[in-house]
This record gives sequence, C-alpha cells and structure tokens, in this order.
Amino acid sequence: MIAALVLAWRQLVHHKVKLCVALAGVAVAVMLMLVQLGIRQGAMDTSVAFTRRITADAVVVSPRTRTIFSAASFPRRLLHRLRADERIEQVQEISIAQARWRNPWNYFEHPISIYGIPIDEPLVELPGYDDHRDDLRPRDRAIFDARSRATYGPVVETLAREGAVEVEVNRRRIRVIGSVPVGVSITTDGNLYMTPENFLRLLPGRPAGAIDLGLVKVRPGADVAAVCHDLQPYLGAEATIMSSAALVAAETAFMRETAPVDFIFGMGAAVGFFIGFVVVYQILYTEVANQLPKFATLKAIGFGNGFLLAVVLGQAMILSLLGYVPGFVLAIWLYDVATAAIEMPFFMTAERAVMVAGATVLMCALSAIMAVRKVQSADPADVF
Repeated sequence: MIAALVLAWRQLVHHKVKLCVALAGVAVAVMLMLVQLGIRQGAMDTSVAFTRRITADAVVVSPRTRTIFSAASFPRRLLHRLRADERIEQVQEISIAQARWRNPWNYFEHPISIYGIPIDEPLVELPGYDDHRDDLRPRDRAIFDARSRATYGPVVETLAREGAVEVEVNRRRIRVIGSVPVGVSITTDGNLYMTPENFLRLLPGRPAGAIDLGLVKVRPGADVAAVCHDLQPYLGAEATIMSSAALVAAETAFMRETAPVDFIFGMGAAVGFFIGFVVVYQILYTEVANQLPKFATLKAIGFGNGFLLAVVLGQAMILSLLGYVPGFVLAIWLYDVATAAIEMPFFMTAERAVMVAGATVLMCALSAIMAVRKVQSADPADVF
C-alpha cells in the first residue's frame, strides 16, 4: 500500500498543471457542497429560531395552526383550565402578528413581526429582555430585534446614541426603548417585542380574549408527554397541547413542505458532487491513458489489478485531501459574505464538515474506480 501511494504521488506531481486543475475542481466541488448545505441549514435554523427559544415544556396552539407565524387564535380561557392540574407550575400566553413599520428616516413601510410577551419571568429566552422590564410597562413601548434587516433604518445605532427611537407601527406612535439580539428568518425581516397590552393597542380590531400560543411549564420531575396527554381533554377540539420539541419539529416540517429550501439547496449540493466527480474522473482517466504502457509493464512483471487499483485510488485520495482544504476555506469565506449580504447567520458545523469530507472521498474514489477499468482490462501483449 505504501508503494502504491508513493507511485500515485509521483505520478500526480509529474504533471503539475494537471494536478492544479484537478485540485481546483475538487476545491470548487467541496465549496459548492459546503455552501449549499450551509445555506440550507441556516435557512431552516433561522425559521425555527424563535420556537427554539421557548423555554416552556409544552405549548398550546390551535389545531388549525400550521406555523406560529400565521397562527390561528384560540380562546384565552382554555389556558385557565390547565392551572387546575397540580403538575403545572406556570402558564403564559404569547400573541404573534404582522404589522407595518414605517421607517422614520425614509418613510418607507415594511412588514415586521410583533410579539406580545409577558415581561414577568417570560418563558422565552430573549437575551436582555428582562433588563427592560420596567421600561416596557408604560403604553406604546417596544423592544427592537437588533438583528433585523437594514431596511428598518439605523435603529440600533440611534438607540446606542440617543437611548430611544420614535417610530410608527400600524399608524400608531411607538417608542422603541432598547434592542435584543434574536435574528430574522426567511419568514420575517424584523421583529418587535412588547407586552401583551401594548400588542393589543397595535391591533385594535383583535379580540382581547384571543391568543396565538400558550406556554406551559411543568413542575420538576413531571412527565411532559403524560401531562400533555392528560390535559388534552381540558382543551377539547379548540386547542392542542404538545411538547416544545414537537412544536419545533412541526415548524421544521412546515418549512420543508411550503418552502423549497431542501430541494433547491440539496440539488445544488448534488451538482457540486457531480462537478467534482467529472473533473476528477477526466484527470485520472487521462493520466491512466497516458501512462497505460507503464501500467501494462507493471502487469507484465507480476503486479495484479489490485495494486493498479490501489495506485489510482491513492491518486484519488490525495486529490480529495489536498482539494478539500482550499474548498473548506473558500466555504468559510462565503459564509461570511452570505451572512453580511442576506443578514442571516451562516456558519460551519463539525457534522457538515465531516459529511462533506466523506462525500469528497467517495466522489474521488468513484472516479478512480471508473478510470482504472481501462488498465484492468488492458492486455500487456496488446499494449506493446
């Protein structure tokens, strides 16, 4: 095996231009696979970013709700029934809707997601939200998502300089008194957080007794699945209770069904794999064809097809390892470029890096197996 690797390396470096072309092809394929899969995962993660911030053990939604960002409301009175169970520690309500934000700098209007979240021990992890508890109690106060897109104006910069920003939301004057870093998604470009009372002031036509999401925290040691099963009869057909993990899974499934993210970026990764396969195959096949007399000589003096396959496979493994590194670096750079351009976070994960590394090795190995068939079928007598 060592002799095969040494011979493979010497054959590759003998033609340095071909080696550079092959490495460029592998690097481009690696970059495409990493970028496509990274954007795909980033889009899916940001779509359920708010759902994953829910710290409650269970959630209550309308059975007509497919996603919480366009949720069907259900009566608030249903949540009061759940408090009767001794296993329940805390119950909260959240309201979610879309509003119109008027940029105070250029006066353009943009849709923005608004959330009515209790400020006393909220069951949603919003870094810094508790720090503004007292400031949010007055009328028409809100917290801005610091990671919202730039179309809403320099809100964060103005907050840092002046401490507050006067804006117009749904044609009502709102005072933004702070910001928290949460993040946007493919379903929303910006977020605004406030108390349930201020939420209803922005939507005067909304029934006060209708809510979109109920949060349930069970006491330590209680079985969440059993609690959900036992409490469902209290809700009847008007609402459904499920674990927080089940809600995340449902939101993810909805995004995959309604937004072609999986197909588009999965197809892009497959195209990258195919490009790398074709480039490596062409390089290896040309190398085998050019060196066919030498391979035939090896067969004539007693080296079997296994050794020849090891040589070509060795070339493929060297190409995969040397081409993966620049492709990986390019992908990291493009993640930063995409994050700045789209204003959504994209980052590398160890799982994705290992998966693409395995796909790169497989891509090069398949190319080598196809390219070496010419040598294995060659007869030394015919070659000479």
